[in-house]
Amino acid sequence: MSEKNFDFDYKVELLSPNDFDEWVEHCGSVFVETGAAYFRRHFVADPHKDYNAVFIIKSEENKIISTVRVFHRQVYIGGKIFKMGGIGEVSTNTNYRRLGLSSKLLDAATDYMIENNFDLSMLGTGYFSHYAKHGFMQVKFYNKTVVGHDDPGVPSNLSDIRPLNPENFHDMAMLYNKYCVNLNCCIVRTKEYWQSWCAGEIKNPHGLFKNGKLAGYICFGGGWVSEIVADENDHDILLSAVKPDDGKISVPKFVKTSREVLGEETHNHNMICVYKPISFEIDGKEIVLADTAEAVEYLNNNGGIVMWGQDGF
Repeated sequence: MSEKNFDFDYKVELLSPNDFDEWVEHCGSVFVETGAAYFRRHFVADPHKDYNAVFIIKSEENKIISTVRVFHRQVYIGGKIFKMGGIGEVSTNTNYRRLGLSSKLLDAATDYMIENNFDLSMLGTGYFSHYAKHGFMQVKFYNKTVVGHDDPGVPSNLSDIRPLNPENFHDMAMLYNKYCVNLNCCIVRTKEYWQSWCAGEIKNPHGLFKNGKLAGYICFGGGWVSEIVADENDHDILLSAVKPDDGKISVPKFVKTSREVLGEETHNHNMICVYKPISFEIDGKEIVLADTAEAVEYLNNNGGIVMWGQDGF
């Protein structure tokens, strides 16, 4: 198509299983570096997938040209579980951009989430103004960079740290449920989610064993820690598993370590939109976040959000 057709009625539809292969190829053609296989895996391996949560627009030739997907998720906020819709696979064929297609799809996705009783929505992007028009606001993630060599005071040579595999998922899940409930916006992981999604997404997991029992674990790539779950007294020991080439390790700011801090960063590439008041109790006091602005203020002032790399959508 060489010219945009402003007269054609581009209608929002739901993805049909018959159109799934075409949808995967469409996403892969827009995100070339990511590739179609990524989007196929993310749908097939998602135990909470729903064709009715994938919105598409077709061209005059009945080809998919734009899409938005809502990922069915739950997150912890203030130690309580809330229903969250993750916005992903936002993609439009280059020949059909600037027609307002993604806005129509985002409106449909918003209507879907409100009608299905979602508490909030989240996404990651670099196009903030586009999503701000749909009620989203940026929320902070606090990070820090520490030295990569082991602290002489940490007895890493005495620690039993070894690679993990899916056979360890049950014990990893128990630790995850214990420690991540207190991390705002951390994804709630069901048994099916561990068995299906995590099996394909978790990379390079290493566990700390004490008396033969898993006491904590860490996932990392290079010098980037994509997940660390343990008692804070064991954070330093787990970091000894990471051997970065450049001598630096990137971790969430809350991670306890005696290593030298080389710098702190605040990332704002995540956005949220709240659809109904979020309420929970902290130390016997009820906290009510009435709207998106109040939720963002609370999260930013209470450690920011934490969403592990394996849960990206």
